[in-house]
Amino acid sequence: MRLLILLSLLLLLPGLDAQAQSPLRETQVSKPKVVRTNYNMEELVSPSPLSASEVNGRKLFVQRCALCHDPLGQPSSPNTPGPWLNNETVETLGEANVRNKIMVGSRTMPGWQYALTQTQIDQIITYLKIEKSKGLDPASDLPSAVQDQGDD
Repeated sequence: MRLLILLSLLLLLPGLDAQAQSPLRETQVSKPKVVRTNYNMEELVSPSPLSASEVNGRKLFVQRCALCHDPLGQPSSPNTPGPWLNNETVETLGEANVRNKIMVGSRTMPGWQYALTQTQIDQIITYLKIEKSKGLDPASDLPSAVQDQGDD
């Protein structure tokens, strides 16, 4: 009896193996489609319209301030802890008050007087003076700067 079962298994195994492998042999691999994008190389290699101080201020703003003051890409948007900052903020409050707020902070904002130098604070203010975006539009979740890009 055992011999009969063993013989029947030996006869069935080669057939099972061939059936299991046949779908793999029929599978075809698709080739990726290559998409070529033509870039305006003159535009890509042209120097930034920002001055060195503005570029450094932007870098510092992104590193130190954007988590609370810039809802772009933040998961808590539009409920970020700090207000939107732009050139109107500097014009309304004045450079001296903005500088003092950055240095001393408030109940909800840490002071940066021990982490940033006067030059770095000046660079952030220089960047804020050129930042013209309005933040979140009440009609949508996208900042107005992003919405305006499609109108060009």
